[in-house]
Amino acid sequence: MARIAQQAATEKGGAVGAVRGAATVRGRRADVSVRLALPWPGELGHRARAVQRHVASRTGELTGLTVRVTRLGVVRLRRSEDSAVAPPPDEEGGAPRRWWSPRSSPAAVIALLGAVPAALLTADVVAVHAFGHAPAGWRSDVVDRLSATRADALPVTVGAIAAVVAGLWLLLLAGTPGMRSRYVVAGFPSRRTVAVDRSAVASLVRDRVLDVSGVDTVRVRVGRRRVRVRAVLAFGDRAAAREEARAAVLGAVDDCRLDRPLRCALRVRTARTWDPVPDENLVNAPAADAPAGAEHGRKETR
Repeated sequence: MARIAQQAATEKGGAVGAVRGAATVRGRRADVSVRLALPWPGELGHRARAVQRHVASRTGELTGLTVRVTRLGVVRLRRSEDSAVAPPPDEEGGAPRRWWSPRSSPAAVIALLGAVPAALLTADVVAVHAFGHAPAGWRSDVVDRLSATRADALPVTVGAIAAVVAGLWLLLLAGTPGMRSRYVVAGFPSRRTVAVDRSAVASLVRDRVLDVSGVDTVRVRVGRRRVRVRAVLAFGDRAAAREEARAAVLGAVDDCRLDRPLRCALRVRTARTWDPVPDENLVNAPAADAPAGAEHGRKETR
């Protein structure tokens, strides 16, 4: 089922590159989740919706089961010249749900901390009662130490504080969704969620800003509520480049159709070799004026 869903995700201009899928089958119903890369430029939400519909219909057609794509994760974006997709009609539904982390690492640690002592104690009890062996020395030593330890002793207090902190941490993990590195895409029914990794959003914003005329290098940091862009201008007018770069950042974020739009923090500075756009009246100006203009161009603009 997972392999069929992976293959369906690559059909009809869907995913580009490697696709990873997982499936759970219950009777005649199957829940499928897919992680893939999508081509761009293009409207990410509409394209993800089209891939999701095709995976559900195609997988159901080939398997004879009722299939729904509960999760579709976009892990990266790849540039494509032919990536236009017609926007489908909007579907009605509740607010999209944020992805919940499986918390596999904390669960494994807690399970090991509880399973190892329990297994040792069970093995020793079985050896004593079933085979008549003497109790293990470590168990007798632990019992003697516990019987001689007072309730207000320092080790008991430290252990109690550690247990309380661990319990509060586990409650926090159980009550929060996690997956802070993924953004939920809006416009899908509440029973289905499509998420985009921060790295995919950062890659899209970086490529859009690099398309601005005169921009040499770009650094992008995507946080929970804000995308921070630092661009270096090699030539051209700073004010015009800044406005164009801001429009490119906002356009890239809008194309992702995130459930919680990100705020933009843009900073444009000029490179040491920055050259302004030459003016017709200054074409024959003396070369001695260049250092002053270049020095003035190194000032950073927010």
